[in-house]
Amino acid sequence: MLGAAAASGVPQLKGVANPGRLRLKFGALSDIHIAYKEGCEVWERALKAFNEWKADGVLVCGDLADWGVYPQLEWVAESWFKIFPGGRRSDGAKIANLLHYGDHDTSGYLYRHAPQCVKVYPTEEAMKSVVITLNDRKAIWERCFKEEWHPIEHKVVNGYDFVLSHFTKGEPTNVAGNNVPGLEAFLAKLDLDPERPFFYSQHRIPRNSAGGEWIWGQDDGSSTSNVFRAKYPNCFAFCGHCHLNCSEEKAIWQDGFTCVQVPSLSYSVTMAGRDNGASLNDRPPKKPYLTMPDYTAGLCRQGYFVSVYEREIVIRRWSFTDMAPIGPDWHIALPIAGSRQFSHKVRAEREPAPEFAPDAAVSLLREFKGKDRSGAERDMVELSFPTAEATGTSLRANDYEVQVELRRDDVVTVVATHRVYATDYGRGLTVYRQNVRSYVPKDEIPQDGQIVRFVVRPVGAFGQKGNPIATPFAPYRKPVERKA
Repeated sequence: MLGAAAASGVPQLKGVANPGRLRLKFGALSDIHIAYKEGCEVWERALKAFNEWKADGVLVCGDLADWGVYPQLEWVAESWFKIFPGGRRSDGAKIANLLHYGDHDTSGYLYRHAPQCVKVYPTEEAMKSVVITLNDRKAIWERCFKEEWHPIEHKVVNGYDFVLSHFTKGEPTNVAGNNVPGLEAFLAKLDLDPERPFFYSQHRIPRNSAGGEWIWGQDDGSSTSNVFRAKYPNCFAFCGHCHLNCSEEKAIWQDGFTCVQVPSLSYSVTMAGRDNGASLNDRPPKKPYLTMPDYTAGLCRQGYFVSVYEREIVIRRWSFTDMAPIGPDWHIALPIAGSRQFSHKVRAEREPAPEFAPDAAVSLLREFKGKDRSGAERDMVELSFPTAEATGTSLRANDYEVQVELRRDDVVTVVATHRVYATDYGRGLTVYRQNVRSYVPKDEIPQDGQIVRFVVRPVGAFGQKGNPIATPFAPYRKPVERKA
Protein backbone atom coordinates (compact mmCIF):
# COMPACT_ATOMS: atom_id res chain seq x y z
CA MET A 1 0.00 0.00 0.00
CA LEU A 2 2.79 2.45 0.85
CA GLY A 3 4.78 1.62 -2.25
CA ALA A 4 1.73 1.96 -4.47
CA ALA A 5 1.03 5.40 -3.07
CA ALA A 6 4.57 6.56 -3.78
CA ALA A 7 4.32 5.28 -7.34
CA SER A 8 1.03 7.10 -8.00
CA GLY A 9 2.64 10.50 -8.51
CA VAL A 10 2.68 11.72 -4.91
CA PRO A 11 5.53 14.26 -4.61
CA GLN A 12 8.51 12.97 -2.65
CA LEU A 13 11.17 14.92 -0.79
CA LYS A 14 14.80 13.89 -1.00
CA GLY A 15 16.36 12.13 1.92
CA VAL A 16 19.98 11.24 2.53
CA ALA A 17 21.78 9.66 -0.42
CA ASN A 18 22.35 6.35 1.37
CA PRO A 19 19.96 5.84 4.33
CA GLY A 20 21.44 2.47 5.24
CA ARG A 21 19.60 -0.54 6.57
CA LEU A 22 15.99 -0.31 7.78
CA ARG A 23 16.09 -0.99 11.52
CA LEU A 24 12.64 -0.17 12.91
CA LYS A 25 9.08 0.59 11.77
CA PHE A 26 6.21 1.82 13.90
CA GLY A 27 2.84 3.47 13.56
CA ALA A 28 2.11 6.68 15.46
CA LEU A 29 -1.39 7.84 16.36
CA SER A 30 -2.96 10.07 18.98
CA ASP A 31 -6.30 11.05 20.47
CA ILE A 32 -8.33 8.13 19.17
CA HIS A 33 -11.17 9.08 21.58
CA ILE A 34 -13.12 5.83 21.65
CA ALA A 35 -16.59 6.67 23.06
CA TYR A 36 -18.59 3.75 21.64
CA LYS A 37 -17.67 0.27 20.52
CA GLU A 38 -18.79 1.17 16.99
CA GLY A 39 -16.15 3.91 17.03
CA CYS A 40 -13.40 1.28 16.96
CA GLU A 41 -13.80 0.86 13.20
CA VAL A 42 -11.24 3.56 12.30
CA TRP A 43 -8.93 2.44 15.13
CA GLU A 44 -9.00 -1.08 13.71
CA ARG A 45 -8.52 0.27 10.17
CA ALA A 46 -5.28 1.92 11.32
CA LEU A 47 -4.10 -1.20 13.13
CA LYS A 48 -4.78 -3.32 10.05
CA ALA A 49 -2.69 -0.94 7.96
CA PHE A 50 0.18 -1.12 10.46
CA ASN A 51 -0.11 -4.91 10.39
CA GLU A 52 0.08 -4.89 6.59
CA TRP A 53 3.09 -2.55 6.66
CA LYS A 54 4.79 -4.87 9.18
CA ALA A 55 5.16 -2.37 12.00
CA ASP A 56 7.32 -3.38 14.95
CA GLY A 57 5.18 -1.30 17.30
CA VAL A 58 2.27 1.11 17.54
CA LEU A 59 2.58 4.36 19.50
CA VAL A 60 -0.55 6.21 20.67
CA CYS A 61 0.05 9.52 22.50
CA GLY A 62 -2.95 9.30 24.83
CA ASP A 63 -6.69 9.98 24.87
CA LEU A 64 -7.72 6.42 24.28
CA ALA A 65 -10.97 6.40 26.31
CA ASP A 66 -13.01 9.48 25.43
CA TRP A 67 -14.85 9.91 28.76
CA GLY A 68 -12.11 8.33 30.88
CA VAL A 69 -14.18 5.25 31.72
CA TYR A 70 -12.78 1.76 31.65
CA PRO A 71 -15.40 0.14 29.36
CA GLN A 72 -14.05 2.40 26.63
CA LEU A 73 -10.49 1.36 27.42
CA GLU A 74 -11.60 -2.26 27.24
CA TRP A 75 -12.90 -1.67 23.69
CA VAL A 76 -9.54 -0.15 22.75
CA ALA A 77 -7.77 -3.25 24.09
CA GLU A 78 -10.24 -5.65 22.46
CA SER A 79 -9.49 -4.11 19.07
CA TRP A 80 -5.75 -4.29 19.75
CA PHE A 81 -5.86 -8.03 20.46
CA LYS A 82 -8.35 -8.62 17.64
CA ILE A 83 -5.79 -7.32 15.12
CA PHE A 84 -2.73 -8.48 17.09
CA PRO A 85 -3.75 -11.68 18.91
CA GLY A 86 -1.24 -12.49 21.60
CA GLY A 87 0.57 -9.26 20.77
CA ARG A 88 1.65 -10.53 17.37
CA ARG A 89 1.17 -9.46 13.77
CA SER A 90 -0.55 -11.74 11.28
CA ASP A 91 2.88 -13.01 10.18
CA GLY A 92 3.64 -14.12 13.75
CA ALA A 93 6.16 -11.36 14.56
CA LYS A 94 5.83 -9.52 17.88
CA ILE A 95 4.42 -6.00 17.89
CA ALA A 96 5.08 -3.61 20.76
CA ASN A 97 2.22 -1.88 22.58
CA LEU A 98 3.43 1.74 22.89
CA LEU A 99 0.13 3.19 24.10
CA HIS A 100 -0.24 5.48 27.10
CA TYR A 101 -2.88 7.47 28.96
CA GLY A 102 -3.83 11.04 28.02
CA ASP A 103 -5.91 13.66 29.79
CA HIS A 104 -9.26 12.21 28.65
CA ASP A 105 -8.24 8.86 30.13
CA THR A 106 -7.23 10.28 33.50
CA SER A 107 -9.49 13.33 33.79
CA GLY A 108 -12.61 11.53 32.69
CA TYR A 109 -14.95 12.93 35.27
CA LEU A 110 -14.63 16.35 33.60
CA TYR A 111 -16.81 14.97 30.80
CA ARG A 112 -19.57 13.84 33.14
CA HIS A 113 -22.09 16.40 31.88
CA ALA A 114 -21.67 15.79 28.15
CA PRO A 115 -25.18 14.84 26.92
CA GLN A 116 -24.07 11.53 25.43
CA CYS A 117 -22.25 10.66 28.64
CA VAL A 118 -25.30 11.43 30.78
CA LYS A 119 -27.38 9.19 28.52
CA VAL A 120 -25.10 6.21 29.13
CA TYR A 121 -24.40 6.97 32.82
CA PRO A 122 -27.48 8.83 34.13
CA THR A 123 -26.46 8.88 37.80
CA GLU A 124 -23.34 10.06 39.63
CA GLU A 125 -22.90 6.62 41.12
CA ALA A 126 -23.02 4.92 37.73
CA MET A 127 -20.40 7.26 36.33
CA LYS A 128 -18.06 7.13 39.30
CA SER A 129 -18.10 3.35 39.28
CA VAL A 130 -16.37 3.24 35.87
CA VAL A 131 -14.14 6.34 35.86
CA ILE A 132 -10.55 5.12 35.52
CA THR A 133 -8.98 7.52 38.01
CA LEU A 134 -11.68 6.94 40.64
CA ASN A 135 -10.86 3.25 40.57
CA ASP A 136 -7.40 1.70 40.05
CA ARG A 137 -5.80 2.99 36.84
CA LYS A 138 -2.88 0.57 37.20
CA ALA A 139 -5.05 -2.52 37.64
CA ILE A 140 -7.42 -1.43 34.86
CA TRP A 141 -4.54 -1.01 32.40
CA GLU A 142 -3.01 -4.34 33.35
CA ARG A 143 -6.34 -6.12 33.00
CA CYS A 144 -7.00 -4.58 29.59
CA PHE A 145 -3.54 -4.85 28.00
CA LYS A 146 -2.07 -7.80 29.92
CA GLU A 147 1.13 -5.98 30.85
CA GLU A 148 2.52 -4.16 33.87
CA TRP A 149 1.76 -0.45 34.21
CA HIS A 150 4.05 2.30 35.54
CA PRO A 151 3.59 6.10 35.35
CA ILE A 152 6.62 6.26 33.05
CA GLU A 153 7.42 3.24 30.88
CA HIS A 154 10.66 2.21 29.23
CA LYS A 155 10.44 -0.27 26.37
CA VAL A 156 13.04 -1.42 23.87
CA VAL A 157 11.98 -2.28 20.32
CA ASN A 158 14.55 -3.59 17.84
CA GLY A 159 17.27 -2.08 20.01
CA TYR A 160 15.68 1.41 20.16
CA ASP A 161 14.58 2.96 23.44
CA PHE A 162 11.02 4.23 23.91
CA VAL A 163 10.08 6.28 26.99
CA LEU A 164 6.32 6.69 27.44
CA SER A 165 4.82 9.12 29.96
CA HIS A 166 1.29 8.40 31.10
CA PHE A 167 -0.73 11.54 31.79
CA THR A 168 -0.82 12.03 35.57
CA LYS A 169 -2.96 15.10 36.22
CA GLY A 170 -4.01 15.41 39.85
CA GLU A 171 -0.84 14.11 41.47
CA PRO A 172 0.64 16.38 44.17
CA THR A 173 3.40 17.70 41.89
CA ASN A 174 1.20 17.79 38.79
CA VAL A 175 -2.15 19.22 39.81
CA ALA A 176 -2.80 20.88 36.44
CA GLY A 177 -1.32 18.07 34.36
CA ASN A 178 1.25 20.35 32.77
CA ASN A 179 4.41 18.36 33.42
CA VAL A 180 5.73 14.83 33.90
CA PRO A 181 6.73 14.20 37.53
CA GLY A 182 9.98 12.25 37.87
CA LEU A 183 10.90 12.36 34.17
CA GLU A 184 14.37 13.83 34.57
CA ALA A 185 15.32 11.32 37.27
CA PHE A 186 13.84 8.47 35.22
CA LEU A 187 15.89 9.40 32.16
CA ALA A 188 19.05 9.78 34.23
CA LYS A 189 18.81 6.12 35.28
CA LEU A 190 18.61 4.84 31.70
CA ASP A 191 21.76 3.89 29.84
CA LEU A 192 20.78 5.71 26.64
CA ASP A 193 23.07 5.34 23.64
CA PRO A 194 24.34 8.89 22.94
CA GLU A 195 24.93 8.07 19.26
CA ARG A 196 21.40 7.12 18.30
CA PRO A 197 17.94 8.62 18.73
CA PHE A 198 15.60 7.54 21.45
CA PHE A 199 11.85 8.00 21.19
CA TYR A 200 9.83 9.77 23.83
CA SER A 201 6.08 10.28 24.05
CA GLN A 202 3.83 12.37 26.25
CA HIS A 203 0.32 13.69 25.76
CA ARG A 204 0.74 17.47 25.91
CA ILE A 205 3.08 19.43 23.66
CA PRO A 206 6.56 20.35 24.87
CA ARG A 207 6.32 24.12 25.14
CA ASN A 208 7.41 26.19 22.11
CA SER A 209 8.11 23.18 19.94
CA ALA A 210 5.85 21.33 17.48
CA GLY A 211 2.98 23.52 16.34
CA GLY A 212 4.81 26.73 17.23
CA GLU A 213 4.52 29.16 20.10
CA TRP A 214 0.79 29.86 19.66
CA ILE A 215 -0.47 26.29 19.49
CA TRP A 216 -3.09 25.22 22.02
CA GLY A 217 -2.26 22.41 24.47
CA GLN A 218 1.36 23.04 25.54
CA ASP A 219 2.90 21.88 28.79
CA ASP A 220 4.61 24.27 31.23
CA GLY A 221 8.10 23.57 29.86
CA SER A 222 9.50 22.51 33.22
CA SER A 223 10.25 18.89 32.45
CA THR A 224 10.12 18.64 28.67
CA SER A 225 11.75 21.17 26.36
CA ASN A 226 14.12 22.38 29.07
CA VAL A 227 15.22 18.83 29.95
CA PHE A 228 15.60 17.62 26.39
CA ARG A 229 17.18 20.75 24.94
CA ALA A 230 19.73 20.82 27.74
CA LYS A 231 20.58 17.15 28.10
CA TYR A 232 19.10 14.94 25.37
CA PRO A 233 19.70 16.36 21.88
CA ASN A 234 19.00 12.94 20.33
CA CYS A 235 15.53 12.85 21.80
CA PHE A 236 12.80 12.37 19.19
CA ALA A 237 9.57 13.33 20.95
CA PHE A 238 5.99 12.56 19.93
CA CYS A 239 3.02 14.38 21.46
CA GLY A 240 -0.73 14.67 20.95
CA HIS A 241 -3.51 16.60 22.71
CA CYS A 242 -4.02 19.51 20.29
CA HIS A 243 -5.22 17.43 17.30
CA LEU A 244 -3.20 19.58 14.88
CA ASN A 245 -3.72 18.55 11.28
CA CYS A 246 -0.52 16.94 9.99
CA SER A 247 -0.79 18.70 6.63
CA GLU A 248 0.52 21.64 8.69
CA GLU A 249 4.29 21.77 8.22
CA LYS A 250 4.59 23.25 11.70
CA ALA A 251 3.70 19.83 13.08
CA ILE A 252 7.40 18.89 12.94
CA TRP A 253 10.06 20.94 14.75
CA GLN A 254 13.77 20.82 15.57
CA ASP A 255 15.82 23.09 17.80
CA GLY A 256 17.91 21.33 20.43
CA PHE A 257 15.84 18.16 20.09
CA THR A 258 13.14 16.95 17.69
CA CYS A 259 9.40 16.99 18.28
CA VAL A 260 6.44 15.89 16.17
CA GLN A 261 2.81 16.72 16.87
CA VAL A 262 0.85 13.52 16.19
CA PRO A 263 -2.57 14.18 14.65
CA SER A 264 -5.82 12.74 15.93
CA LEU A 265 -7.44 9.62 14.56
CA SER A 266 -10.78 11.07 15.70
CA TYR A 267 -10.94 14.68 14.47
CA SER A 268 -8.44 17.39 13.65
CA VAL A 269 -8.14 21.08 14.50
CA THR A 270 -6.43 23.97 12.74
CA MET A 271 -4.47 27.06 13.63
CA ALA A 272 -6.61 30.00 14.77
CA GLY A 273 -7.78 33.05 12.81
CA ARG A 274 -8.92 31.35 9.59
CA ASP A 275 -12.53 31.93 8.56
CA ASN A 276 -13.22 28.23 8.14
CA GLY A 277 -10.83 27.07 10.86
CA ALA A 278 -11.64 24.58 13.59
CA SER A 279 -9.20 25.86 16.22
CA LEU A 280 -9.83 25.44 19.93
CA ASN A 281 -8.39 28.93 20.36
CA ASP A 282 -11.24 30.28 18.19
CA ARG A 283 -14.07 28.75 20.23
CA PRO A 284 -14.62 31.03 23.24
CA PRO A 285 -15.92 33.66 22.92
CA LYS A 286 -17.88 33.89 19.65
CA LYS A 287 -15.90 35.35 16.77
CA PRO A 288 -17.92 37.60 14.44
CA TYR A 289 -14.93 38.19 12.16
CA LEU A 290 -14.91 34.47 11.19
CA THR A 291 -17.29 34.29 8.24
CA MET A 292 -17.52 30.56 7.47
CA PRO A 293 -18.57 27.37 9.26
CA ASP A 294 -15.88 25.23 10.91
CA TYR A 295 -13.80 23.19 8.56
CA THR A 296 -15.11 19.61 8.34
CA ALA A 297 -12.40 18.32 10.60
CA GLY A 298 -14.15 15.05 11.44
CA LEU A 299 -13.11 13.75 8.03
CA CYS A 300 -9.43 14.17 8.89
CA ARG A 301 -8.48 10.89 10.53
CA GLN A 302 -4.73 10.93 10.39
CA GLY A 303 -1.57 9.26 11.60
CA TYR A 304 2.07 8.53 10.81
CA PHE A 305 4.14 5.56 9.76
CA VAL A 306 7.74 5.91 10.92
CA SER A 307 10.67 4.07 9.34
CA VAL A 308 14.03 4.27 11.10
CA TYR A 309 17.10 3.66 8.98
CA GLU A 310 20.75 3.78 10.00
CA ARG A 311 21.17 7.34 8.70
CA GLU A 312 17.68 8.81 8.54
CA ILE A 313 14.15 8.64 9.91
CA VAL A 314 11.28 8.80 7.41
CA ILE A 315 7.78 9.82 8.52
CA ARG A 316 4.87 9.14 6.20
CA ARG A 317 1.80 11.32 6.81
CA TRP A 318 -1.30 9.27 6.17
CA SER A 319 -5.05 9.83 5.84
CA PHE A 320 -7.01 6.92 7.25
CA THR A 321 -10.12 8.52 5.77
CA ASP A 322 -8.81 8.35 2.21
CA MET A 323 -6.12 5.69 2.74
CA ALA A 324 -3.73 8.00 0.95
CA PRO A 325 -0.71 10.17 1.80
CA ILE A 326 -1.42 13.70 3.04
CA GLY A 327 1.87 15.16 1.85
CA PRO A 328 5.43 14.15 1.05
CA ASP A 329 7.32 12.10 3.60
CA TRP A 330 9.46 13.95 6.11
CA HIS A 331 13.12 12.82 5.97
CA ILE A 332 15.06 13.51 9.17
CA ALA A 333 18.80 13.01 8.82
CA LEU A 334 20.70 11.12 11.54
CA PRO A 335 22.34 11.85 13.86
CA ILE A 336 19.84 14.48 14.95
CA ALA A 337 21.92 16.06 17.74
CA GLY A 338 22.42 19.70 16.80
CA SER A 339 20.23 19.49 13.70
CA ARG A 340 17.91 22.38 12.81
CA GLN A 341 16.76 20.86 9.54
CA PHE A 342 13.11 21.24 10.62
CA SER A 343 13.49 24.43 12.64
CA HIS A 344 10.51 26.65 11.90
CA LYS A 345 12.75 29.70 11.65
CA VAL A 346 15.17 27.99 9.27
CA ARG A 347 12.38 26.74 7.06
CA ALA A 348 10.69 30.17 6.96
CA GLU A 349 13.95 31.65 5.67
CA ARG A 350 14.73 28.80 3.28
CA GLU A 351 11.47 27.78 1.66
CA PRO A 352 9.78 29.81 -1.08
CA ALA A 353 6.05 30.45 -1.03
CA PRO A 354 3.60 28.43 -3.09
CA GLU A 355 2.38 30.07 -6.30
CA PHE A 356 -0.76 30.01 -8.41
CA ALA A 357 -0.64 28.54 -11.90
CA PRO A 358 -0.33 31.19 -14.66
CA ASP A 359 -3.98 30.80 -15.69
CA ALA A 360 -5.43 30.92 -12.15
CA ALA A 361 -8.24 33.43 -11.57
CA VAL A 362 -10.59 34.64 -8.84
CA SER A 363 -14.31 34.17 -9.50
CA LEU A 364 -17.29 35.74 -7.76
CA LEU A 365 -19.94 33.04 -7.54
CA ARG A 366 -22.97 34.51 -5.76
CA GLU A 367 -24.51 36.59 -3.00
CA PHE A 368 -26.35 34.71 -0.26
CA LYS A 369 -27.61 34.95 3.31
CA GLY A 370 -25.07 33.43 5.67
CA LYS A 371 -24.02 33.55 9.30
CA ASP A 372 -20.74 34.54 10.86
CA ARG A 373 -19.22 32.56 13.74
CA SER A 374 -21.13 34.64 16.30
CA GLY A 375 -24.39 33.42 14.78
CA ALA A 376 -25.34 36.79 13.25
CA GLU A 377 -26.97 36.65 9.82
CA ARG A 378 -25.11 38.62 7.14
CA ASP A 379 -25.21 39.08 3.40
CA MET A 380 -22.18 37.26 2.01
CA VAL A 381 -20.34 37.18 -1.30
CA GLU A 382 -18.81 33.81 -2.20
CA LEU A 383 -15.46 33.73 -4.00
CA SER A 384 -13.74 30.77 -5.62
CA PHE A 385 -10.15 30.22 -6.78
CA PRO A 386 -7.92 27.22 -7.52
CA THR A 387 -5.38 25.75 -5.15
CA ALA A 388 -1.82 27.02 -5.50
CA GLU A 389 1.07 24.88 -6.65
CA ALA A 390 4.08 24.12 -4.50
CA THR A 391 7.45 25.67 -5.13
CA GLY A 392 9.24 24.50 -2.00
CA THR A 393 9.18 21.51 0.30
CA SER A 394 5.71 22.03 1.78
CA LEU A 395 4.24 20.84 -1.53
CA ARG A 396 0.75 22.13 -0.83
CA ALA A 397 -0.72 25.54 -0.05
CA ASN A 398 -3.13 25.10 2.84
CA ASP A 399 -3.83 28.74 3.57
CA TYR A 400 -4.84 31.83 1.59
CA GLU A 401 -5.12 35.55 2.26
CA VAL A 402 -8.24 37.13 0.74
CA GLN A 403 -8.43 40.93 0.62
CA VAL A 404 -10.79 43.59 -0.68
CA GLU A 405 -8.95 46.62 -2.10
CA LEU A 406 -10.48 50.07 -2.70
CA ARG A 407 -8.90 52.36 -5.32
CA ARG A 408 -9.22 56.15 -5.28
CA ASP A 409 -7.27 57.45 -8.27
CA ASP A 410 -3.72 56.17 -7.72
CA VAL A 411 -4.22 55.33 -4.02
CA VAL A 412 -5.12 51.72 -3.18
CA THR A 413 -6.32 50.82 0.32
CA VAL A 414 -7.00 47.39 1.80
CA VAL A 415 -10.45 47.60 3.37
CA ALA A 416 -10.97 43.95 4.41
CA THR A 417 -8.70 40.96 5.01
CA HIS A 418 -9.61 37.33 5.61
CA ARG A 419 -7.65 34.09 5.86
CA VAL A 420 -9.10 30.82 4.65
CA TYR A 421 -7.95 27.22 4.49
CA ALA A 422 -8.10 25.19 1.30
CA THR A 423 -11.17 23.03 0.96
CA ASP A 424 -10.46 19.63 2.52
CA TYR A 425 -6.87 20.69 3.16
CA GLY A 426 -6.45 17.96 5.76
CA ARG A 427 -7.48 15.18 3.42
CA GLY A 428 -5.27 12.94 1.33
CA LEU A 429 -3.63 14.36 -1.77
CA THR A 430 -5.99 12.25 -3.88
CA VAL A 431 -8.99 14.44 -2.94
CA TYR A 432 -7.73 17.78 -1.67
CA ARG A 433 -7.33 19.84 -4.85
CA GLN A 434 -10.85 21.14 -5.36
CA ASN A 435 -11.37 24.90 -5.69
CA VAL A 436 -11.12 26.99 -2.54
CA ARG A 437 -14.17 28.91 -1.29
CA SER A 438 -14.15 32.13 0.72
CA TYR A 439 -17.04 34.19 2.11
CA VAL A 440 -16.66 37.98 2.35
CA PRO A 441 -19.44 39.91 4.14
CA LYS A 442 -21.08 42.31 1.70
CA ASP A 443 -20.92 45.13 4.26
CA GLU A 444 -17.11 44.98 3.98
CA ILE A 445 -17.23 45.71 0.24
CA PRO A 446 -17.46 49.42 -0.77
CA GLN A 447 -20.65 50.06 -2.77
CA ASP A 448 -22.16 53.02 -4.71
CA GLY A 449 -19.88 52.72 -7.71
CA GLN A 450 -16.60 52.81 -5.79
CA ILE A 451 -13.71 51.01 -7.51
CA VAL A 452 -12.76 47.72 -5.84
CA ARG A 453 -11.12 44.41 -6.54
CA PHE A 454 -10.69 41.05 -4.77
CA VAL A 455 -7.11 39.86 -4.26
CA VAL A 456 -5.94 36.39 -3.20
CA ARG A 457 -2.42 35.35 -2.14
CA PRO A 458 -1.28 31.81 -1.28
CA VAL A 459 0.44 31.61 2.10
CA GLY A 460 3.20 29.14 2.88
CA ALA A 461 3.46 27.07 6.02
CA PHE A 462 5.62 29.67 7.75
CA GLY A 463 3.92 32.84 6.53
CA GLN A 464 5.61 33.23 3.13
CA LYS A 465 3.19 34.85 0.67
CA GLY A 466 3.13 34.02 -3.02
CA ASN A 467 2.19 36.30 -5.89
CA PRO A 468 -1.46 37.39 -5.96
CA ILE A 469 -4.28 36.77 -8.37
CA ALA A 470 -7.10 39.32 -8.50
CA THR A 471 -10.28 40.44 -10.19
CA PRO A 472 -10.04 43.63 -12.28
CA PHE A 473 -10.64 46.98 -10.54
CA ALA A 474 -14.31 47.85 -11.14
CA PRO A 475 -17.44 48.98 -9.27
CA TYR A 476 -18.88 46.05 -7.33
CA ARG A 477 -21.87 44.40 -9.01
CA LYS A 478 -23.92 41.51 -7.70
CA PRO A 479 -22.55 38.41 -9.44
CA VAL A 480 -24.75 36.26 -11.62
CA GLU A 481 -25.01 33.08 -9.57
CA ARG A 482 -23.02 30.20 -11.01
CA LYS A 483 -21.17 27.10 -9.97
CA ALA A 484 -17.45 27.11 -9.24
